[in-house]
Amino acid sequence: MPRCTTPQTLSREITISGHGLHGNRPCSVRLVPVASPSGLLFVHTPTGTEIPAKADLAGDLVLATTLVKDGVRLQTIEHLLSALSGLEVEHLRIEVDAEELPILDGSAAPWVDAILEAGVQGLEGRRRFMKITRPLEIRNGDRWIRALPFDGFRLRYVIDFPIPALGRQSRELSLTPEKYRRELGAARTFCLAQEIDMMRARGLALGGSLDNAVVFGADGPLNESLRYEDEAVRHKMLDLVGDLALLGAPLMGLVEAHAAGHAMHVALAQAILADPGCWEWTEDAEPANVSFFFHPLVAQPA
Repeated sequence: MPRCTTPQTLSREITISGHGLHGNRPCSVRLVPVASPSGLLFVHTPTGTEIPAKADLAGDLVLATTLVKDGVRLQTIEHLLSALSGLEVEHLRIEVDAEELPILDGSAAPWVDAILEAGVQGLEGRRRFMKITRPLEIRNGDRWIRALPFDGFRLRYVIDFPIPALGRQSRELSLTPEKYRRELGAARTFCLAQEIDMMRARGLALGGSLDNAVVFGADGPLNESLRYEDEAVRHKMLDLVGDLALLGAPLMGLVEAHAAGHAMHVALAQAILADPGCWEWTEDAEPANVSFFFHPLVAQPA
């Protein structure tokens, strides 16, 4: 189906509270509708610092996406941004009372549910898309990510871990709000059991548990069940959607990623913004009919 052609905000305010994944401190987020298109604006309420959701303000990208401005950090913003972008809500004031957003269940599903319950409201004007007009790639050894011309918004992602319990997973889909809810929104963040002590020694994942993450041991996930057989690669795609929201406008193109992560996602967004010759503005949001370039390891409708 065609992508939405009008800017959107929420119909009413939402407040969600919880604790941070990395700092394990209580935090609360208030999503406030706006009257006119303004983009996504974070506000750190203890200091009043306003931080636009823009790639040039991205800072620490180790196991989370962080915005930094005037000495204020807002960490783990990617799941909320993913839910908003996946549901095409791109104009909002986001008030945060701590330096990290709540991890909730480790996916974007609680944000999605709250957004759907509140409802979405159209704003005046036309929605503008950043249309990729020539390829652009970021590469680091055998890890890479690239954006290619495409009439729609399509993602391909491959992960490859050296443990049988996780291994190689791949998935490809053209994104719409319906597909986001069905295919990506509920996929939880994940880690390897062998990495937990290292992360906590660095002050990370202090709030992590099996209630908000999938933990893979040598013989498989330690959780009772997975939400999707290929939940790990789906979560990587969820993160990618959130990180690409830092472009400040919806993307029209094909994004391929191989063994990437937050740093490469954000690097691609920064590279696109730094190279206006690789994209142009358009208001034409009609997607093309496409066929798969490769098949997911777990075949499901996309």
